[in-house]
Amino acid sequence: MKEREDHQSKHEAEENKMKILMEKLNREREEMMKKHEEEKERMKIMIEEERQNRDKDRKRREDELTEREERYKKEMKEQEEQMRDEMKKETLQIRYNQEIDRLMNRIENE
Repeated sequence: MKEREDHQSKHEAEENKMKILMEKLNREREEMMKKHEEEKERMKIMIEEERQNRDKDRKRREDELTEREERYKKEMKEQEEQMRDEMKKETLQIRYNQEIDRLMNRIENE
């Protein structure tokens, strides 16, 4: 009977030891899962920040390109206006010279 009690006591001790080990193992597993989830969340945040930075950079480059295009268009328009003004001026000068010549001829002929 005593042997049976000793055996049962040893068995209970083994079960308690196993239970303690399983609880420890479960705690460690939960800690690892928690760390894994935290790392996963940090990675998500980092990836999102990188995406936002790429988007900001792309937007900045697009804005710079748009600004350069606008400047180029403005410069081209100004050049065209300047050329038109010069052509008008030349045309007026030619007409003026022609009119002067015509008047000079008229004076000479009179």
